[in-house]
Amino acid sequence: MNEKEFTTILQSALQRELEDFEVLIGENLIYKVIINTHGDYQPKAPYEPKRGDFAFQTDLLVKHNNIPLVAIEVKYGRFTTHDILTYSTKALKHKEIYPYLRYGLLIGGTTIIYNRFFTHNAGFDFALAIENTGDENINYFLKIVKEQLDSAQKLLNILKIKNRTKLFHTKVITERI
Repeated sequence: MNEKEFTTILQSALQRELEDFEVLIGENLIYKVIINTHGDYQPKAPYEPKRGDFAFQTDLLVKHNNIPLVAIEVKYGRFTTHDILTYSTKALKHKEIYPYLRYGLLIGGTTIIYNRFFTHNAGFDFALAIENTGDENINYFLKIVKEQLDSAQKLLNILKIKNRTKLFHTKVITERI
């Protein structure tokens, strides 16, 4: 199996489970909005982001009512320090525009998240290693994404309503094989 096939299987499983959401492969998200020397906003069409025009492409993106909630970078087999540095930075840039966005890394074809992730991560909210696309692994992946969707929606609601929040708390959960 390769990364593209793996991503397609994940997308199908997510879309079946998350009927009220769009689950997209290769969707672009803006990472920056500027006002140029003529006073014009760039990108000109932020609702139609394009790579090379202040947008990065995501491997998997879960949206609701056109609002991106969970983005997932997918790797298959292995990932490098360069991958973590690059995609973690992408996550941070996207979160500057979408502060409620949850961003994750899913590594297929392995059972562990290598230490380089913990050493170099700055922008990912979650990471998961699954060896294959068996039902148990897919169900675990679905559970994690649903939890991240819940977190994203809670953060989004803070922006939508008069903020009366008195606690924000993140919890690190790890599981060993």
